[in-house]
Amino acid sequence: MENEDLVNDVDITKRYDNEWEDIYHIKIIDSDYINNSKLDEFEWCYFLMNSTKYQLIPNYSKHKDLDYSIPEEMETRAMKINRDIFSTADKHEKKILEEKRGYMPTKYILNYRCKQ
Repeated sequence: MENEDLVNDVDITKRYDNEWEDIYHIKIIDSDYINNSKLDEFEWCYFLMNSTKYQLIPNYSKHKDLDYSIPEEMETRAMKINRDIFSTADKHEKKILEEKRGYMPTKYILNYRCKQ
């Protein structure tokens, strides 16, 4: 994967799940993981895409129409960040991530965090 295809503005600020839900306009309705600690956006996207069931929370317009544009855009962002995690992982990292033994910061993520 070419570097220009990677999401280059990932938020490394640690936040609780409910804070990420508000940012993403997504509500987790079932989860295979229990987390009481803060996550950065890499971790959030990994768990959202691999260990949860969620629903999009629409915005309500002035005309009472449901607007899913923001949550759909954020869902796509989460998919891309999850893709980046796997596409930049080496064989060992990918194996751990795929077997869902839990999230691990890959060399790419550690390098990304250092540059911020």
